[in-house]
This record gives sequence, structure tokens and C-alpha cells, in this order.
Amino acid sequence: MTTLIWSDEIGKRIRTGDWDDQAISTVTKIREVLEEAGDDFGPKAGRREMAAELVDYFMEEAKVIYLIYGVWTEGFLDWLREQGVTQDEVDAELDRLAHLLAYPDGTPLDAPARWGDLGAQAGRLGNRIRSYDITVADGSAEVEELLAAWRRLHDRNADLMAGVLAWVARRFGEAALEPCYRSVLEPFIQERYMVFDVRQRPYAETVARNLYIGLEAMRAHMVGPGRRGNTDLQEFDDRWEMSFDPCGSGGRMMRGDEIEGTVSRVLEPYEFGVTEEAYDWTWGEKGVCYYCVHCSFTMSILPAERWGHPVRTVDPPIWDGPDGPGTRRACKWTVWKSLEAIPEREYERIGRTKPQLPVIQPGTPGAIGGR
Repeated sequence: MTTLIWSDEIGKRIRTGDWDDQAISTVTKIREVLEEAGDDFGPKAGRREMAAELVDYFMEEAKVIYLIYGVWTEGFLDWLREQGVTQDEVDAELDRLAHLLAYPDGTPLDAPARWGDLGAQAGRLGNRIRSYDITVADGSAEVEELLAAWRRLHDRNADLMAGVLAWVARRFGEAALEPCYRSVLEPFIQERYMVFDVRQRPYAETVARNLYIGLEAMRAHMVGPGRRGNTDLQEFDDRWEMSFDPCGSGGRMMRGDEIEGTVSRVLEPYEFGVTEEAYDWTWGEKGVCYYCVHCSFTMSILPAERWGHPVRTVDPPIWDGPDGPGTRRACKWTVWKSLEAIPEREYERIGRTKPQLPVIQPGTPGAIGGR
């Protein structure tokens, strides 16, 4: 029975349930709880309140992604300004992208306005569920409408960020993506990933948190078939593997938007770009989309530079044409159950060597790991 509880460890509300349950989208959970409650004042009528709270929680999940996209995109623009790009040029490019990423009805992207509309839509739905002003059937239909509204906004925000990164590469060369990303991601690393610093806490103490926030994030990215937020999660003796087919952000960009019927973002009219050369920050691969590179920096490169080890390891899709198997393969994140389990290959892919274990004790300052 799905509920929400407060987690002191993570500092926010979280969903209850085992790991297989966490791999199921919150949209599915809202509908399940609504059906449990029913339309009458029966013994499970109180589950209506939980369904309403799960609508609120759906917005919590979405909020994290919405804020990240806004902060990062503005950060990339700030970096461009620091390189001498004028505000007039910035305004012109943003206007071009807003029209390129227009909604199906032709309305240019206006993310703050759309986010405000989404919040109002979710608030009304939650209140109607609580007050029995909506049937289970109609409530389930409106949950689907909420998901669709978030998908349209999410995908355009992701594309906007990708479009700005493509502009960076066109203007300064794709190698400039490294200093650009590094300048922007530092606050995010401090807020979201330094908790995994093994100089401060043993690795084993943060593995569950690592897996939870990964699954939560990908629910909000609406991964998986039909873009509903369902992750294919498999557990092995030494690791968990999360597969996204497709990933709701970079994977969708590479393949094209099958729901809205638009082409790969690598192709015209988008041309958001994939790397032409291999770098440590592209896992040693060519053909990584500029957007997907952020996973390398946040999960592998920057953590390994600070305390020697990746937080998660990533096997992304690799561009080999619009219908190529590399383009269409599922993205996979791996959470390793111990530092010992992380294979040497995962360090070599980011230009490093696996540190000797044990490397440090909690509280020991300083960066570790060979290069």
C-alpha cells in the first residue's frame, strides 16, 4: 500500500515501497490509490487523501527537474556572456529556440507560464480528489492529462538546454563544452552529490539514497515505454541496473519524439549535436549527445576528481544514424553496491585508474584517485 513518509536522510518526502515498487511511475501509483479509494465513502475512503498527496508529490518530482533545467540553462547563457557573447545575441537565439520548440498549437515556449499552469492544474486535481468532486474514472483521466502537460513542458525545457549547448559548440568548438559544463555544474554537485563523498561518510551508508534519488529522478523524466516514468530495474549480487528505453531526455532527443511525431534532435531543423571526438567526459566515446554529457560530469567525472569514485556509472546511447542500434539502445545507469565492485573499466572510461582500497577514512580531506 503506497504511502508518503518524511525522510530525514534525504530531507524530503519519499514514497514507500521496495525497489521494484520504486521503479513504477508515480502516475501509476496515483491511479492505483484512487481505485483503492473508490467513488463511495467506503472503508478505504481515506485513500483519497493519499491519492491527492501523491498528485502533490508528482509535482515535487517534476519541480526538481524544472528547477535544474532553469538554473543550468541560465548558467550556460552566463558562461556565453562571459566569453563575450552579447545580450542581443542571447535574446535572438532564445527567441529562435522558443519558436523552434513551440507547442503543437504553435505557441512559443514560455516555461514559467507553462509551469504556473501545470501547478494550478495539479492543485485543482488534488482538491477535487480530496473533496469527492471527481469520480475515479475522471480523476484517472485527469492524471493522464497532468502527465501529458508535464511531458510537453519537460521535453521542451530539455530541448532548450540542448539547443543552448549546441550554440556553445558552434560558437567555440565542442571542446568548450567541458569548461562550460564545469562552470555551471558546481552548485549542483555541492547540493546533490557531495553527500556521497566517501571522505565524509562510508559508501555503504549512502547506497540506498543513491538508488532512491536515481529512480525518483527518472520517474520525473518520464522514462520508459509510453513516457510514463517506469524504469526497468534489475538487481545483481554486486549492483543495481536501471535501464531507460527510452530515457525521457537524451534518449528521446537521439531517437526523436515518438509521441509528438518529431525527428531526432541531431537532425534538422534542430541540429543539437553529438560529439565528433572522444573525450574522458564522453566515456571515451564519439557520438554522445551534448545534453547527455552532463551525466558523465555529475555522476562520474566530478565525483571521481573529488574523492576518487563515480557515484553511478552510465552506458548512454551512441549516435549512429536515426535508426541505428546505438542510437536506439536503452540508456543504463548502474549503482554499485560497494566501492570494491566498481570495475576498472569504469575508471578507464573517464581517463582514470581505480584507486587502491581502502583509500581514505571518513573525514580525511583531499582528493584521491589516479589520473
